[in-house]
Amino acid sequence: MKHRLSNLSKIYRDDICRKMNILPIVLCMFCMGNAYSLMAATPSVSETLQQNRKIKGRVVDVNNEPMIGVSVLEKGTTNGVITDFDGNFTLDVRGNSAVLVCSYIGYITAEIQVGNQTDIHVQMSEDVKTIDEVVVIGYGTTTKKELTGSVTSIGRDDFKAGNISNPIQLLQGQIAGLNIARPDGADPTGGFEIQLRGLTTMKGGSGPLIVIDGVEGGNLANLNANDIESIDVLKDGSAAAIYGTRGTNGVILVTTRKGKPGHSLIEFSSYWTTQSVTRKPEFLSADEFRSTLKEYLPNQAATLDYGASTDWFDEVTRDTPLSQYYSLAASGGSEKLTYRGNISWHDDKGIVRNSGNKQLRMRFNVSQTALNDRLKLDYNISYSTAKKNFSGYEVMKQAVTRNPTEPVYDTEGRTPISGGYYYNDGPFKYYNPVAMQNESTNETLDREFSGSVHASLKIIDPLKINALASLVETNTRNGYYQTQYYPIDFGTNGRATSTNSLSSSKQFEVNADFNHSFGDHKIQAIAGYSYYDYWNERYYGMNYGYDTDIFSFYNMGAGSALSAGKASLTSNKQSNKLISFFGRVMYNFSDKYLLSASVRYEGSSRFGANNKWGTFPAVSLGWRITQEEFMKKFRWLDDLKLRAGFGVTGNQDIDNYQSLSLLTFGSRFLYDGKWTSTVYPNSNPNPDLKWEKKEEFNVGLDFSVLKGRLIGTIDYYVRHTKDLLNSYTVPVPPNLYDTMFANVGQINNSGIEISLGASPVVTKDFTWNLNLTFARNTNKLASFSNNEYAMVQMNTGYFSEDLKTYTQRIVEDEPIGNFYGPKWLGFDANGDNIFEDLDDDGKLSDGDNQVIGNAYPDFTFSIQNSFSYKNFDLSFLFRGSVGNDVLNMSRLYYEGFSYFGSNNILKSTLDHPEYKGGAIYSSRFIEDGSFVKLDNLTLGYNVPLKGKVISKMRIYVTGQNLLTLTKYKGMDPEVHLAGLEPGIEWYTFYPRTKTYLLGLNITF
Repeated sequence: MKHRLSNLSKIYRDDICRKMNILPIVLCMFCMGNAYSLMAATPSVSETLQQNRKIKGRVVDVNNEPMIGVSVLEKGTTNGVITDFDGNFTLDVRGNSAVLVCSYIGYITAEIQVGNQTDIHVQMSEDVKTIDEVVVIGYGTTTKKELTGSVTSIGRDDFKAGNISNPIQLLQGQIAGLNIARPDGADPTGGFEIQLRGLTTMKGGSGPLIVIDGVEGGNLANLNANDIESIDVLKDGSAAAIYGTRGTNGVILVTTRKGKPGHSLIEFSSYWTTQSVTRKPEFLSADEFRSTLKEYLPNQAATLDYGASTDWFDEVTRDTPLSQYYSLAASGGSEKLTYRGNISWHDDKGIVRNSGNKQLRMRFNVSQTALNDRLKLDYNISYSTAKKNFSGYEVMKQAVTRNPTEPVYDTEGRTPISGGYYYNDGPFKYYNPVAMQNESTNETLDREFSGSVHASLKIIDPLKINALASLVETNTRNGYYQTQYYPIDFGTNGRATSTNSLSSSKQFEVNADFNHSFGDHKIQAIAGYSYYDYWNERYYGMNYGYDTDIFSFYNMGAGSALSAGKASLTSNKQSNKLISFFGRVMYNFSDKYLLSASVRYEGSSRFGANNKWGTFPAVSLGWRITQEEFMKKFRWLDDLKLRAGFGVTGNQDIDNYQSLSLLTFGSRFLYDGKWTSTVYPNSNPNPDLKWEKKEEFNVGLDFSVLKGRLIGTIDYYVRHTKDLLNSYTVPVPPNLYDTMFANVGQINNSGIEISLGASPVVTKDFTWNLNLTFARNTNKLASFSNNEYAMVQMNTGYFSEDLKTYTQRIVEDEPIGNFYGPKWLGFDANGDNIFEDLDDDGKLSDGDNQVIGNAYPDFTFSIQNSFSYKNFDLSFLFRGSVGNDVLNMSRLYYEGFSYFGSNNILKSTLDHPEYKGGAIYSSRFIEDGSFVKLDNLTLGYNVPLKGKVISKMRIYVTGQNLLTLTKYKGMDPEVHLAGLEPGIEWYTFYPRTKTYLLGLNITF
């Protein structure tokens, strides 16, 4: 079994840190922790009267291998040490009556009476109920053997190394059925799309609920990956139904690390990364552009050749940007009080100039027991700030399409108004991308504070009362400024916008937890109440006409547009509330037959007056077949369990006030000598509006053979999402307007998921661990209408520039994600397109449109290998997707001569020089997006140490996104998958990159 190595870190000093006076906070945090340890370890007068003596010892596992980092604590005190690299320890104890307590995660705690021994040998055994087998299920925990729902857990040993800007990256390729996409490429300010078991909604939110230490609605981007102990994903309806209206898309439960009693630890972690572009778009170089001009546009060649040779892509990107990460943590405590504090700094520079993300994250967790251990208190406080600099994706579009013979700067003074940049304004929104970068600032500052208190009081042995109170406050400020030389807005003399958003969420929960065993029976029951309150207010201002650029967006009132009445100012505030009552009962008979049943009754302020409340029940069963007498003869089979469950969950992730008729201001009229403003409703009310409801059936099989050398899980599920939220056409009158937001329709998903883990080789010096995942999901829009509302189809994937057409269509009884258009058959002898003529009218028309691809994969998979040899370790993860189609927008627009001359074109255009027509959307540009990626490769070395100061040191190198095998011709086949416009790679993109990393972890 792997011995866990902690990766913690140090803060990088930077302007933001100095501005926020971080150093005093850091010193205070660590001084408090270590001062506590010093005071707690100071012996009392009675203790000093006892005769202290020194003992030494060694801790090994069942194979007599030394165990590193085992906590050796003198019972009843805080006097303790941890074992060194060889498993040895030395400790002063209080005489022969002392008892040593040896503890290590995943092993049975050992207690040894010292007596007259001076050299103590301790052998520790693995705990069959290891923490890795403890599963967080929402409002409690259970063990893997008792689990009846579909839940996947990963711990710190499973976490990947790498440039982790968001802990959601830790799950990529680790959990079958969980797809994580980064449609913004390697943009350090970009987000992630998370989709579990397919698309389940039309207009509601599609991401899972995030719960961090019991606090719902958390933002993983503000959490340091080094602060995480484990992540549990509730996948099926029976597991997620306890979260009611927010459980439809699954639930991700995050447990953060806590301190442990004994010797204080200081942990430092750091890494440095650089990156390079994986694939550049293959547009014509300057020389190729000139030769193509002479051949295809000979009459314009002289005027369109500006004499320079500019690689615009290189001009707007960095060669090898250096990013840095530092983290520092302290932990320790006694049997009554433990603490852990961490502070980290991450400076993540993007491959595109002017883009980056600087993150400061702090967390302090304290756990305390009182009243003879009947009362337990947990205090969690965190603060994070992120300064994000954006480089607009329009910059990349201009960089790849701009004429490569144009210079960056105007050396001949032809356009003095441009501030020295070469500027060419044409009919195709054609701008200098370097000027766009240098003459604009786009900056966001995110701040988040989170605090929570969890109390657990044992009333009697089987019964305890739990309570949680939390507060999360966020502030997001965005400022944008473009100077008088910004190429798009010449004549405005600078333009500034400022947006400020404040939000707050409060959560309070209380529940009674009953846990009792008698004979062959075990009962766990919980009943509780939950209250959640959220509000947000937003302010926006815009002004232009500045005499100087020195103020940027910090002096909004200095622009002349304000006095001219052309500036704008808006603000709004909104809120929503959830109130819930929930309960769950789990019954275990003889560790053989398992039953779990739960229900949540929940009300949401977002829905209509007639449907504020909903009920979300679930039931699941388990049968541990290996516990039957007839299975005892199969000794090679450790465990075999059959699971089946059904659950109902909801989705209330829509905009606020959708069920109400909102009022807005209209024109003014003269009344009684005064101008009076009118107020009128601007939408139809719908008092019957309610949550989307998903009903899901899941059957699963868990198994373990050869003492855990091979473990696996297989799940099959069927899920029906009913009462889809969408806008429908309604008659006027009786309605005020011709659209209504209502519940109509159903989406069906079904699929299979397989997860396998194996340890093919386990020897004294060498181990090999293998993990495989496979997932297949199919979806269909089962219905789109009912007796009151009707819709034949929905067209999506619209792009307005030039082509003005839809690319996808959603139709009843067909899969979602279908590309819809004409089927391209090739070129004729004259260079004209040939399309399949379905309606036999001899021309291209709407009657020729058909299904020409689908954005969703047939299946996804991952293969992860981990090897260790003595002090070295090597791991790599391959991840793949098969059967997904991608619309290559760059080819659609720039694989042709329509825009050539004013714009650059792709080199592939010259493969069909006979085609001179314009861009036409068709199957020609729908490509097979199947891929296999080498997602992560890590080589590490654990430095053998025998010193007393440093107990652990690890050095490692990691590569991310090193290899992509695909037939796709675009930038990257892994594109946007969430929502109703999946599978499109737009020409406004942020490049994908390979990342190279050097890391260091030290424990003191």
